[in-house]
Amino acid sequence: MNRLGAWPLFALLLLLALALGLAAEGDAQVSSVPSVSNPGPRGLKALFTWLKEGGADVRAGATPLTELPPEIATVVIPAPVAATLTDAERAALRRGLERGATVVLLVARGASTHELADLVTVRGSPAPELSPTPTDGVGSTVSVTSQVGALVGVSALRVASERALRVIDPDAVPLTSPPVLWVRRVGEGALYVAAGADLAENARLDLADNAVLWRNLAARGPMWFDESHHVARASQTPTVNLWATGLQFLFAAALFVASRGARLGPVRAEPPAPLRSSTEYVEAMARLTRRAHLEPELVEALRRQLRLTLHERLGVALALPDGERARLVAQALGWSELDAAALFTDGRFTSLSQRLARLEAQLSGRAAT
Repeated sequence: MNRLGAWPLFALLLLLALALGLAAEGDAQVSSVPSVSNPGPRGLKALFTWLKEGGADVRAGATPLTELPPEIATVVIPAPVAATLTDAERAALRRGLERGATVVLLVARGASTHELADLVTVRGSPAPELSPTPTDGVGSTVSVTSQVGALVGVSALRVASERALRVIDPDAVPLTSPPVLWVRRVGEGALYVAAGADLAENARLDLADNAVLWRNLAARGPMWFDESHHVARASQTPTVNLWATGLQFLFAAALFVASRGARLGPVRAEPPAPLRSSTEYVEAMARLTRRAHLEPELVEALRRQLRLTLHERLGVALALPDGERARLVAQALGWSELDAAALFTDGRFTSLSQRLARLEAQLSGRAAT
């Protein structure tokens, strides 16, 4: 392919990469998770950054609510959907409230009463709908009826134009009209309950008096944004594969016990191991010496011992040549000249050892007679 023909292909790949990048960016912006790391309209990153740059002690973490630092004054739980509050977390929040802490529970729309037990009871029937703001088709402005606690200096709040919230606890007090924000005293602390994360979302932080509300809450001390309920917890229920593996293990264990425990007859004694012959031992030693390159030296040592033995047993002079010694051995012992000559010409350690053993046995028998 020439250069002119490659340009259209390169242009197509560039456009494809650009489209994928824009699609990924678009997906990130339209995320509906109310997380402090979400920069989209439904996220809380603008609120978290604004409070932090304003000097407030704001923190965020994915640790369970049972492990919060003791110095935290305000806990913000933004619309938990992926994972619900556990019994231990609700008990920990109640203990914190009784000690004087503030908890802002932004209830996810559709949350059941069971998920919020021991904290607040949300009415299951729908509450009156809000009226959309003409200049903001996705939001509504509600008026504050009681400027107490964190709502000091707050006259109006901007929320989503969806259904409001109804809390049926007798000691819960609505703070807005229509009721989208409630407060309930628990011990020395205050529990604020709102419908959804509307009051904290990036799209509405600079509308009405939403920012004033969060500034008042941050002024109470260190604030913690809960991120642990935006990710579903891993299921602890044993899977089908785990059960199948366990059953296979039990079957194999039962089969092993049955095979080792039941016998078809009396136990036989173990057969004795065959003993090694002297020839195998000599051959093994020969292979070892051959690999160690010691065979020539051993052969020469055997020949020196042979000459001494012939001198002592047959009176063969040490000064005689090997050929003459072979002739005398053949005459004295009745060997053939070829076998006698092999005593001095065989260069293999194994065969030479066997010949010397034969010679030693014959000389010993001759001396005995």
